[in-house]
Amino acid sequence: MVTRPDVLAVLEPGYDVLFDRAVVVFQADERVRALWLSGSLGRGDADAMSDLDLIVAVDDAALAEFADSWREWLASITPTLIARALPFLPGSLYAVTPERLRLDVVVEPASRVASSPFRHRALVFDRDGLDTVVPPPDKHSPSPERVAGIIEEFFRDTGMFPVVLEREDWLLGLEGIHLVRGLLYQLFVEMNAPLPPMGLKQWSAKLTPTQRAELEALPTGGANRESIVAAHDAVVAAFERNARLACGSLDIPWPAALADATHRYLRAHGIATPD
Repeated sequence: MVTRPDVLAVLEPGYDVLFDRAVVVFQADERVRALWLSGSLGRGDADAMSDLDLIVAVDDAALAEFADSWREWLASITPTLIARALPFLPGSLYAVTPERLRLDVVVEPASRVASSPFRHRALVFDRDGLDTVVPPPDKHSPSPERVAGIIEEFFRDTGMFPVVLEREDWLLGLEGIHLVRGLLYQLFVEMNAPLPPMGLKQWSAKLTPTQRAELEALPTGGANRESIVAAHDAVVAAFERNARLACGSLDIPWPAALADATHRYLRAHGIATPD
């Protein structure tokens, strides 16, 4: 029996036809033991901008053959403008159709469904009762190890800022500022856990209103020394202030030796550091 999840109705026109064609192709292939929607569709929070994400469980004995023939079965579903295999997941792929529809397929052996990292999915068809062994979603809370790693990476990266000034490479400076902004975003998201499951493109939804406002207010810099330095100072100060709060909240030791060494090095090159 095939189930057509109601969430498909929110997608842009054309995805319904693409889904129906995928179902026809996979249901006719006995190597395919089960099919699910995944991603935002599987979580039930898709919108008109979501992709068509599928998980295909394949009989273990046929997995290598199925994976090797991915171009053939994909062509039976749709013509493509882009079709690329995903590394480390044999048979898995992402594709773009001539209508600019986006199709992502994850293939996994049937024997590994019970230990799959892909926990959020909506059943389409299931020949073997595999849907009953899909693991429940993980409950994620802020990870002290993850937060400590983000802070360490921040000091490693910001300690290289003198390269920008010595070489007068303002484009590199812009990239460095965006990198630190990205680390601050990662810190915020980690501290907000557990969050409802959301895809990568649900960017601002993972922030609190205060966090979003702080990131929106930070300067992004312009391609000149004065603007780069001002933006760098603001972003660094924001990161260190929030990183100290995170360490206090999770009882993580502040990396004082690394922070002090980085501050001394920056000041030696005429770069201001937070008090």
